[in-house]
Amino acid sequence: MQKRLKVLVYGILVTFLLFGIYDRNKNPTVVETFSVDSYTEEEVMDELVTAFFIEEITKEITNFYQEYYSGEIMIYNYETVITNIAKKEPGKISVTFGITPQIGAHNPLGYDELIYSVDSMGNKKLVDYKHLKNYEVPERFRKYLIKPFK
Repeated sequence: MQKRLKVLVYGILVTFLLFGIYDRNKNPTVVETFSVDSYTEEEVMDELVTAFFIEEITKEITNFYQEYYSGEIMIYNYETVITNIAKKEPGKISVTFGITPQIGAHNPLGYDELIYSVDSMGNKKLVDYKHLKNYEVPERFRKYLIKPFK
């Protein structure tokens, strides 16, 4: 009886581990690390703000690139920079991010600019998405290209 219980418990643990690995690999990967080169208070604050937006940024990047590229795309926190923060209208703050999605081992796929509006309750709304630059896709990744970028 105890042997069956142990086998059942081990089976359940292995199942949870496998589902966790599968779930992580279905979407573009967000590399969960901060830049090792951030030292100033401003750099650390930028990283903190980016961390609060990274899930939304990843969703928008995924939506845009799925039309063009079917391979795995990496979103590195340290390849996501805040290019502007300003109060554009009463009660709202505008945050502009520059993102360089990567493929493989640090091969840039493009450069995109996302602008969010944030209210005093922390509600975030995407205001604008601009795909500003394409990078040449290395030969080994071209099999994942669906169509040329606009």
